[in-house]
Amino acid sequence: MKVISPNNARRDAIGPLEFREGLDGLTPSRILTLYRRAPLLRPVKDAERIWEMFENSSLVLTAWHDSHLVGIARVLSDGVINSYLCDLAVEPDVQGLGVGKALIKQVVERCTGTELLLRDSDISTGYYARLGFKQVSNAWFQVCR
Repeated sequence: MKVISPNNARRDAIGPLEFREGLDGLTPSRILTLYRRAPLLRPVKDAERIWEMFENSSLVLTAWHDSHLVGIARVLSDGVINSYLCDLAVEPDVQGLGVGKALIKQVVERCTGTELLLRDSDISTGYYARLGFKQVSNAWFQVCR
């Protein structure tokens, strides 16, 4: 287990947070519960598929408060040019208290030298712009089935 000390994370309203890198403490059930509550639009009925997503990730960062998972960030990266923030989910009870911002800050630190890309949804419109992300119009995607 790697415990990460948050730098300047706003923790005063909910008490101290513990940040971890890796899958330590995670289970498919914990992830699915957070994704449902956040809400994050992922295949929340397929625990095996969710766990496989996490095992194949380049970086997983989690935020814990009193042994409860309150936030998660998941990244795919080549470590040279491109990084993709696949997921950012924060418990509704602590949204707006800096948990997501602290997770993003740590993602950016670990992805130094790459371009960090993400897909936004209507749920989080405007959030990433406030954190310094720039919107791009030259992106395409295709669902591979």
